[in-house]
Amino acid sequence: MAVSLGVRSEDILLDPTGVNTQKTVRGTVPLLVALGCRRVLAVSHFYHLPRVKLAHRHAGLEVYTVPAQESRGLLQMPWLVAREVVALWTYDLRALLPA
Repeated sequence: MAVSLGVRSEDILLDPTGVNTQKTVRGTVPLLVALGCRRVLAVSHFYHLPRVKLAHRHAGLEVYTVPAQESRGLLQMPWLVAREVVALWTYDLRALLPA
C-alpha cells in the first residue's frame, strides 16, 4: 500500500523476525538508529498501537502510528483488547525498573 501511495520500496523496512512487540523494538531500533532514523511509522491493529508507541518511545524514537484496516471482524476482539490493557501496563512498569 505504501508503494502504491508513492513511498519508494527502498525506503520501507520490514521486520520479518519480530515475533512480538518487544523483540521487534529490540531488533529494529539499532538498525533505525544506525540509519539515522529518529522517527518511525508503525502500522498495527488499533488496539495494539498504544503499546507499539510506548515501546518505541522507551527506546528513544518518535513514533507515528496508523491502524491497519481490518479485513474481517475478529471474534476474539474483546480478549485481544483486554490483553493489550494488561500488556501496556506491563511495558510501562517494566520501563521503571533498573536495567
